[in-house]
Amino acid sequence: MSKPTVTVVGSTNLDITATVHRLPGPGETLLGRTLVHSPGGKGGNQALAASRAGANVRFITAVGSDEAAREAHELLAADGVDLEHVLVREDEPTGTAIITVDHGAENTIIVIAGANQHLDAGAVQARATAIEGVVVLQGEIPVTGIQAAFAAAKDRVVFNLAPVIEVPADLILRADPLVVNEHEGAGALTMLGGNPDGLSDEEIVHALKAAGVRSVVMTLGANGSHVIDNQGEHKIPAHTVTPVDTTGAGDAYVGALAARLAAGDSLADAAAYATRYAADTVTRAGAQASYGVLPVR
Repeated sequence: MSKPTVTVVGSTNLDITATVHRLPGPGETLLGRTLVHSPGGKGGNQALAASRAGANVRFITAVGSDEAAREAHELLAADGVDLEHVLVREDEPTGTAIITVDHGAENTIIVIAGANQHLDAGAVQARATAIEGVVVLQGEIPVTGIQAAFAAAKDRVVFNLAPVIEVPADLILRADPLVVNEHEGAGALTMLGGNPDGLSDEEIVHALKAAGVRSVVMTLGANGSHVIDNQGEHKIPAHTVTPVDTTGAGDAYVGALAARLAAGDSLADAAAYATRYAADTVTRAGAQASYGVLPVR
């Protein structure tokens, strides 16, 4: 049986991660413990997670013509992700994420877009025929590129509105599912003309569905996730683990979710697997470096 197909249209970054005892305050200098370069970017992370979760993955992204691009795609290439449709920019560096992780696995992240800012409508439209299967999108590329990917998609689109950027309401309504955390869900509701002030997480999920979003997955960290679609509503409990590094856990969830949806799972079953998959990743350091292969059942 052939593998299910997932196309990720999104960002590539090289992660530069410093570990510290605690996160610094404004104007404060701390001594770090380690410094590591590793593959990252929400698009790259989600592509590798989808591949490790059993999908045949094609990755449409943009990088510079630098050594960072090779480092950033090293694990994807080794895992067999299709990188034939990558845009290479001679005039921009590969995107970079500067990450600080403390002893409790909390992190701060600064992203410099670099070549990612050129994955716009023209770049995506030029690669439209390569967009197949379940499509995965995030907020680290230009809005015009996201619009072009939606237009080219022939299957469902998993839209992870992270980070929250201003997008036309029709894109949010076409997401199936819209994947958000609590803050991103509030931002999406605002873009749909709703008012999230004073609403609980559960009420925001219901309000997004009532506003016309086809399906919604809200990730709630240690509280699991909340899923709603036309088949019903489900609260997926979290898995208890001892965290080492939470970097990339949300992306791992999205990639695994997309892989299972492409395989034909219901949204609730896909979310349950994605919850287990993401929980497994936080027990190891790094983003892509922490992504394993987890049995479906």
